Amino acid sequence: MTRVDLPVIDCHTHIGQLPGVVGDAYGPEDLVYLQDHEGVRYMLVSSASTSTIGRGCGMAEMLAMVARYGERLGAMLWANPHDPAWAEDVPVAAAHGFRGLKIHPVLDHYAVTPEALDGVFACARAQGWPILTHADVDGSPMAAAPYEPLLRAYPDVPLILAHLRPGAIPLARRYENVYLDTTYVDAWMVEVGLAALGAGKLLFGSDACEGFDVGRVPGRVRPRRSYAGLIAALHERGITDADLERICYTNTKELFGLDGV
Repeated sequence: MTRVDLPVIDCHTHIGQLPGVVGDAYGPEDLVYLQDHEGVRYMLVSSASTSTIGRGCGMAEMLAMVARYGERLGAMLWANPHDPAWAEDVPVAAAHGFRGLKIHPVLDHYAVTPEALDGVFACARAQGWPILTHADVDGSPMAAAPYEPLLRAYPDVPLILAHLRPGAIPLARRYENVYLDTTYVDAWMVEVGLAALGAGKLLFGSDACEGFDVGRVPGRVRPRRSYAGLIAALHERGITDADLERICYTNTKELFGLDGV
């Protein structure tokens, strides 16, 4: 297995039961396997089980992960605003060194509105946490554009819009606190985002372990990917080593305050 040739922090990974196929699940050991075999330095992780099974299951998975692998895997608290008790997990998450909030309006079935997400953004502000969100295809009520009222209301809350949608680029240009991640994005689109925004606005993400070799047959087989392959594709677009290091490492390290990583 080829190892990456630059420092990498992956801002977008998951453990737990993934949606779609029963038995399609990953544990922190799978992420650590990737780190050991592909050379990724650190990963930010949320539990999909919060959505597919329930909040208690997801939180238990995350606490167990932090207890065993906290120096290598950083926890993101999955917040579902449909659950009136979601914020009860915040004090526990803060006490265990969680790094931020993860939201997924598509999987949790809500439109992006201030009414839905004001409490989530207020929590992020109070805790000093960035928010990572799935941004759906442009034009949907779960896309990037509907976040704009929240961005105006919470200019001090960093928001990472996943999947580098074209409609997210104007928001990242307009607001200092908006960043885009490269999860499941073709290399040419990363080149477009880089040209529009500069390297300082992009964070490397992958949705690992989906499609990666974790040393076992997964519950759902996807097209094979690797960190070395993803980064090689960015090299082939002419992205410089300096810009790649910002995208793959420095930006996430600085945004999340990952001293020593």
